[in-house]
Amino acid sequence: MLEKEGTKISYQISGNESGPKLILIHGLFLNADCWRDQLPYFEQDYHILRFDLHGHGRSIKTGKRYTIRNYVTDMMILLSHLGWNENLSFVGHSLGGMVALVYALEHPNQIEKLVIASSYCFVSNEAVTDVAGRVQGNPIDKFALGIGKRGLSPYDEETAQWIANMVTDHMTQKDALYATAASAGFNICENLSNLEIPTLLIVGKEDITTPVWASEMLHEWLPQSEIVIVEEAGHLIINDHSEEFNRLVDDFLKK
Repeated sequence: MLEKEGTKISYQISGNESGPKLILIHGLFLNADCWRDQLPYFEQDYHILRFDLHGHGRSIKTGKRYTIRNYVTDMMILLSHLGWNENLSFVGHSLGGMVALVYALEHPNQIEKLVIASSYCFVSNEAVTDVAGRVQGNPIDKFALGIGKRGLSPYDEETAQWIANMVTDHMTQKDALYATAASAGFNICENLSNLEIPTLLIVGKEDITTPVWASEMLHEWLPQSEIVIVEEAGHLIINDHSEEFNRLVDDFLKK
């Protein structure tokens, strides 16, 4: 746990200390625990950092509104503290992909490669309102279970319950609303046209949260990007198609 500059950041470092530095950034409502299906695969070869985003998991919850800027600032504080400031590779899922892209725009010289999975460069007000409505309209445990129901393809009840517990163990309904609101007004699409970092975009064909067109939009804006659409995978591709996801990431990082 890092407590510095008025914030509190929960993080874990694991893997091969002499390997390439790999930073895993989780999605909305989840936390660093969501990478359980990646760690056994990557820890032998990579030095891995994963952390809980602002307002998520065990990291700071201020009880007031915040924005994407807070996510990125916390990440800057953490990476600076650890001295992780060169030859980095990021894997960002969903919201984590958005955070990774903003950080990359601001610190392009620190990053070798990006993997952006199931993500956006633009979030509409309608999308924020839709998610906030589902948060407000359900008890937190029911809403949390719905994350797996909407995001897993094929659906697996045990995995959905594990994801739900990850949320309810650390977040209240109010925490979830603040996290949802943080993405309001997010739009970095045009900025990405100048981002000269090799980027792999991965999206599940059955993703209804960040549909294929959202990754295709990223592909159009990012000059050094390639895109892979994974058949039958959903939004939670890191869990429902973890073997294929891991292989795609590893092949891209090593080539």
